[in-house]
Amino acid sequence: MKKTISFITAVASLLACCNITAFAENTQTPANVDEAVYAQLMKHKFLYDLDSDGVITDAELAQTEYLSIDLDGISDLSWLKKLTSCNDISFSNGNITDFSILKELPTLKYMDMRNVPITDISFMKDLHLESCCLYEMDQITPEQRAEVLHFTAPEIWEGTAARIECQPRNLLDYDISIADKDTAAFLNGTTSASYVYDYIYGVSAGKTTYTISYGGKDLYTGDITVKKAPQAYDPALHDTGIDNFEVEYSHFYNYDAEDGRLGNVALLNGILYSIRGSEVKVLETDVADYEYFSKRTYNNDYNRADMVLKKDGTLLVNGEPVTDIKVKSMRNGYYLGENGNIYTLVPKGDGFITTTVATDSKGWIDGCEPFYVSDNGHIKYYSTKIIGDGRVNVYTGSTYIGEPSDACCVGSNCYVINGRTLYEIRYSDTLTKNVIAEDVVSVRASDDGLYAEYTKADGTVEKIAGKNVYNTHPERALGIYNGVFYIHQYQYRGIREDDAVFNYFIQNDDKTMSLAFLGDWCGLTNVESEVCCTYDEAMGHGFVYFLRTDGSIWKYDLDAKQWQEAVAGTSPIVIPQEDQPVRGDVNADGKFNIADAVLLRQWLNSSYDAFIPNIKAGDLCEDNRLDEADLEIMEKELIKAR
Repeated sequence: MKKTISFITAVASLLACCNITAFAENTQTPANVDEAVYAQLMKHKFLYDLDSDGVITDAELAQTEYLSIDLDGISDLSWLKKLTSCNDISFSNGNITDFSILKELPTLKYMDMRNVPITDISFMKDLHLESCCLYEMDQITPEQRAEVLHFTAPEIWEGTAARIECQPRNLLDYDISIADKDTAAFLNGTTSASYVYDYIYGVSAGKTTYTISYGGKDLYTGDITVKKAPQAYDPALHDTGIDNFEVEYSHFYNYDAEDGRLGNVALLNGILYSIRGSEVKVLETDVADYEYFSKRTYNNDYNRADMVLKKDGTLLVNGEPVTDIKVKSMRNGYYLGENGNIYTLVPKGDGFITTTVATDSKGWIDGCEPFYVSDNGHIKYYSTKIIGDGRVNVYTGSTYIGEPSDACCVGSNCYVINGRTLYEIRYSDTLTKNVIAEDVVSVRASDDGLYAEYTKADGTVEKIAGKNVYNTHPERALGIYNGVFYIHQYQYRGIREDDAVFNYFIQNDDKTMSLAFLGDWCGLTNVESEVCCTYDEAMGHGFVYFLRTDGSIWKYDLDAKQWQEAVAGTSPIVIPQEDQPVRGDVNADGKFNIADAVLLRQWLNSSYDAFIPNIKAGDLCEDNRLDEADLEIMEKELIKAR
């Protein structure tokens, strides 16, 4: 031993005298894993060798978020516990059957297995996976898969909807059925679905059950609770109405350069408003139409235009008037002059110039693109193709159909009647034309826009199945209109993406709107349509806007829980809260105790069954989010109260 120490001392002295640094001090140590594992990691070192020095270390494995490994020739998985940041793993092949080590991966959310010879997947119960796919593993039965699934017991406000959350997703393609359709039903009006992410709508307050089944065999039964919704806010209506209304994106009038997102503008009764955060601002008056238009340039960038058509025929493109042309109407970057000519905007530099598309036009066919009636009484079509900066080739062609007596549009199909023949026409790259029926006197689109219907001379009415129809709303079977808001800024506050995306529902009969967001509910009567959602960065509050049947626009502050008539500019109206939440009472049982701290910790750890009904009560830091700081205060207060 002494000789060994003396030798080491001598070598160290020699290195010091020669000003040579020991190589071991600067060399990274490869990760302590089996050679077969390390060899596979090196094949995909761009994923794991984070500093690109040719060595994968234990420290780099600890930062790895994704792992894909073929288990052939590998017999030990104990090294997996090094992957403390990994949230996505893919396994294939091999002979390993014990995967209990995965319980030591705190961030694991997604897992795939392909041709892995396990026969027992019960270990998955403790993994809290969000998604798991098993490929080429028919030895795992549907019953085994169902055993490891976790299902929620949804609580839904009456008049709103929610999903039955299942974890892990994708493990089993099951069917869902609901026992009592008078209490809850799917948005299409049925009580069964094979699509597991379908929304369940709260029809009326009460309780019912749902059943999970596979191949006709029931595997699981859970509860659905529909809560009685509070009274919707019902301010008096003005003695006014809606002349015209539309909502569009805006680049020129309302662009958030810091966030890189387009804002919203709304045209209502001849006034164009911008809507940003809590502010509604008048942009232009005497407006007949508005359109946001973007077009790919010759160098494959995009130029963008806010097109405002004034009632006097003046067209503003990004605030600048188009001179020498009085405009009757516009659509998709094309506009029809009072002289009958059709024009379009062509990208040039950072802006646009005007190019003539057709000079033989008598006018557009309402709603049918890209068709117009020519001077000689034929239906023609047009298109353009950019060939240079500010230059396009213009194409026009005839359908050889005479001027229509009636027409309508469904999806991208145009239905026109010439004489008494009904044609279906469509143009994209080529023209398609079909005769639908003879002896037809009128044609119209259905109220829901899903099909066309025509009336024959003898009075019979026939339907045409819709083709190329988008944005359909099957929820109308329940007598509701459903839409979705998404406020991405809430995710910066620690809110899940699924919760930053939320639905609103408008009853067709009485126009009452219901909306649920993070456990809270709000409602408004006499709602004609949604307008938009926004976020006020200065306030740190989210807002949703709705148009009422009297032509007023109302906004709801999701954080302050108050309504305000935005366009009229009245004082904020605060909705009185029936019960003030007990501080810290996140489980909403009316008291603050250790159960609330346990629930909050489970929720922060993303436990699959941790649902917090009272978010606000847990925000002890009063910073509009729930995090470890709130839990720390909660635990301290509980200790003091002992």
